[in-house]
Amino acid sequence: MLRRLLLFVGVLALSFGAVVVFANWRATTGSDDPAALKSGERTTTADGRMSFTAPAGWTSRPCPPRGEPDCIQVSPKAGGDGDMVMLVTTEPNPVEGSPMDLFLVDDPAVVPSDPTVRRLTLDGAKAVRLDAYKLPPGPMANMEEFPGVQDVMVFGVIPDSTDEFMIMCRHGVLPAAQMRAGCDLIVESLRFPR
Repeated sequence: MLRRLLLFVGVLALSFGAVVVFANWRATTGSDDPAALKSGERTTTADGRMSFTAPAGWTSRPCPPRGEPDCIQVSPKAGGDGDMVMLVTTEPNPVEGSPMDLFLVDDPAVVPSDPTVRRLTLDGAKAVRLDAYKLPPGPMANMEEFPGVQDVMVFGVIPDSTDEFMIMCRHGVLPAAQMRAGCDLIVESLRFPR
């Protein structure tokens, strides 16, 4: 019961982050010209805090609606509105914290073992990966008001900082396995320039 509650809180917290980023999605999609990415090319957020390698044939653009420098959206050129990976950095909430902070606690008494949650270290950053596609259907699972279906969420703390990062991977018209493979490449190649 506790495990399901923690997973629900985690999905709810990450979904809230997605709500903030996607708030004006439909009004701004296509307003920015995406930049084509070359195979093996390193890409960074505009603020330079994260870099990664995207799959060949993908494009990058600032996140809608405002194009903040701490957020980048990458997607396959042949994909639809829901086929995307978003990478975001944010300052921590000093008052309330984030429910996702619980997932970073490495104590089975706090966060019981679950096949949908994996602990990662990404370029020295302690992180957790939630494979949302493995969760049973429930509230917020697909966030139907937004394009695509939530597949994978990665949350962690940027090394040598208290700032947090989040990666949200979604699929729409393209096969889920294709989008997950692209997401995996981005996650595994993630670096934090120091």
